[in-house]
Amino acid sequence: MLTKVIGSVLPLCLGIVMAEGEVLKVEVVEGEERGAVELSQLEQLAARLIEVEKLIEDCKVKLSEAEGQLAEHKRKSDLERRFSELAGIPYVDKSQELEEKVKSLKAQIESLSSERVKIRGEILSGLACVIMPIEADGHQEASGEEVSFKFRDGMKCPAITAFIKKELNFGLPPVYVALTPEGLKVVGVNDKTTAIKEVIKAVEELRAKAAGELKRYTPETLSGKLTEEETPAKGVFAPFRKLKH
Repeated sequence: MLTKVIGSVLPLCLGIVMAEGEVLKVEVVEGEERGAVELSQLEQLAARLIEVEKLIEDCKVKLSEAEGQLAEHKRKSDLERRFSELAGIPYVDKSQELEEKVKSLKAQIESLSSERVKIRGEILSGLACVIMPIEADGHQEASGEEVSFKFRDGMKCPAITAFIKKELNFGLPPVYVALTPEGLKVVGVNDKTTAIKEVIKAVEELRAKAAGELKRYTPETLSGKLTEEETPAKGVFAPFRKLKH
């Protein structure tokens, strides 16, 4: 069953099959969950979205240049026209040509922007009922305290992955400081300055946590007995274990 997408985004979860010109064709994916969309289908749309955004930026650069040329031409036109008259040579007025160029580029940007909105809506519609094509049991990769689930058949989806991270702020690793026997490890950042800030925050939280825990003790119980039954609050590091009576 094929449905052309014209106008607003359809409310039903749809799998995008292909794009022909400016018309997107979609079909409902039959399966255990009606309307489910494979991630690979959304990858095609996300890749097109990247192309559209690049085209928009290119058109904006060209538009800026054309507008500059038009403004410069208008500024000099009277002077150059008079010079041509006195020199007895024909004057070439490029105003109309430059104005048409500016108009054309603005129309292209408007058209591409509409396509961008449309594609983005289709991606979000598909993500609302997306199927992650991960490998079956026995294909996970465990390393340290992490477990990875690979996509089937070695599939990679860089475009839709980037979209999900950017637009939905999803799939980004949480920022935290891990305490290991060898030292501290900052997870979720990729620059030293941010990592240093996280370490400072973590150590300060550790100090505050220890100071708060110390207040739960009396001189008589410093050997290992808690004065209260409250569980210490969780912090950036693993929580302290309550000592036994």
